[in-house]
Amino acid sequence: MAAETKTSPASRYYSFDKSSQQIQTTNKTNSFQTLEPDVGQHLLDLIQSIFQVVVASKDIDQSAELNKMISSLETFQGMRQVLNDIRDISCEMSCNLLAAGSGNVEKTRTAVLERLRSYSWSAKVVIAIAAFASSIGELSMLVKHRDDEPMAKFLVNILKGYSPKLDLNALAEAKLIEGMLKVVRTNLDFSNRLKQESMKEAMLELYLNATKNIFDIVLQISTVLSRREDVHVELESLSKQLTEINIQLQDNMKYFGAERISPNWYEEVSEISTSELIAKIKKYIEVRDSEKLRNKHVLFLISDLNISIEEIKVLERLYEKNEGKYEIVWLPIVGSLAYDEKAAARFWELRQMTKWIGVEPSRIEEEVIQYIKREWHFIKEAIAVSVNEVGEITCLNALPMLWTWGNRAFPFTDKITLWNELDERNGWTWRLDLLFDQLILPGDSGIDIQSWTKSEGTLVCLFGGGDISWNQEFIQKVKYAARSAGVTLKLVYLGVGKKKGKGLTRNQLGRDVLVIQSESQWQFWSRLESILYAKIRLGKKDEVMQEALKVVGYGGNGEEWAMFSMGEGAMVTTSGKTALTIMEDYQMWRSDMIG
Repeated sequence: MAAETKTSPASRYYSFDKSSQQIQTTNKTNSFQTLEPDVGQHLLDLIQSIFQVVVASKDIDQSAELNKMISSLETFQGMRQVLNDIRDISCEMSCNLLAAGSGNVEKTRTAVLERLRSYSWSAKVVIAIAAFASSIGELSMLVKHRDDEPMAKFLVNILKGYSPKLDLNALAEAKLIEGMLKVVRTNLDFSNRLKQESMKEAMLELYLNATKNIFDIVLQISTVLSRREDVHVELESLSKQLTEINIQLQDNMKYFGAERISPNWYEEVSEISTSELIAKIKKYIEVRDSEKLRNKHVLFLISDLNISIEEIKVLERLYEKNEGKYEIVWLPIVGSLAYDEKAAARFWELRQMTKWIGVEPSRIEEEVIQYIKREWHFIKEAIAVSVNEVGEITCLNALPMLWTWGNRAFPFTDKITLWNELDERNGWTWRLDLLFDQLILPGDSGIDIQSWTKSEGTLVCLFGGGDISWNQEFIQKVKYAARSAGVTLKLVYLGVGKKKGKGLTRNQLGRDVLVIQSESQWQFWSRLESILYAKIRLGKKDEVMQEALKVVGYGGNGEEWAMFSMGEGAMVTTSGKTALTIMEDYQMWRSDMIG
């Protein structure tokens, strides 16, 4: 493969949000106000205390303690202005929170950055989180005192329908509060490491990119909370991003601080180009396999040994059907200390299930592992780095594209074009063929989406959940409704969500229920998640995004759910409880009609 131009490592680091260009242009001055370590720590203690009050099941009077903490902060030079800025930004965020779904993160970001333009990025993050905690804390106090304070009750009644359903516990359930506190503490620790001049140049760019993304995510949280619909999935996505940043910061501190690594070690690793890295990887591969990569598009599958068998099977099926367009090289990242006899057995178990090239973990050098973690952003979840025939990276993770479009995603470059084609083909509607497009099903599955959608007299019901009693009751009632309406019924069970374990079997549900294989269930849920997250990232808040959000939310929480479709029209998505109510109401209506 041809050599490519080397780029700064930080230019591709922490690529969670592309809006950082605006952040950079809003802060051009090099004269920044910083927070001393003890001041930053005091502010974090105050933030933590406010969040504890927010998520407490009962009202806890901590006003005296909070006032004491604020008074202590005011003794530091310049803190009165900092507290004033926190108050003003808190008001901006409160307006965003109460915007009834129209919260504008761009507008909020611009206003907050203008207010904080004289602060360092480390200070910006702490102040933004303090302001967020303050706005959430005030809303929490209104809710908790609505029964004993007439004014609080009056305000809460006014805000009904305009607030984020007053569901503040969603923050705790998504582990966002914990995530914010952890990542900002790590970030402050990182900023203190920058005082070591020998480390400063190597770490500074990484630190700044991470800090800007933390800041941006905190602002996004208030916008997400302003929406009326279920926000759990989006909050969990933001929480995951904060966790990933925290892990990367800690990982960098660990390696920069290790005595065995010189201050120039990072630059030495980062100076490796993609083509040089591939040359190193080829040394791990047998000659006959290495020849298969010549002038080929390659997906480098990076994972640990906990990658699921379902994921391996789905990817293997796609690989077998790709008509030679690309090759896959699997690089399991384990580390020499963790690669014991048990790990080796697991590697060979998975290796025997595939036809692609696999490298034994013990052969992968530490230098290559660190490059993959730093440059390709591998943490724990599997990724597939797409490299074309001339050694250019076309995508740092092609797996979501593969789950969504299958091999049509090749050469893994333009997501927007693919989405526009998919949306136009489906008319931007939530339809059955959208969900099953590219889903790999065995020939004897009994599922024929094409003929089902052409038949106006066929009711297709997709459903899921792990409660056997609910499933049996639902199946019985939907069968009755279909018979009464004189329509053909097709029941398809889709499991319990990707991370909720095994679903029910056909023996438990009945022989007339179609239960697809575990790997096809896994692909269904992964594809649905990929569709949802892509829609969120592209800002497409259409019907498909809203309905996918519902189903992923049900699956993620282990809840029962159902979808109904007839013909080529749009589907109806409901919770399990609502689905049962619909069926019960139908039975009552029919009984009344026939006497």
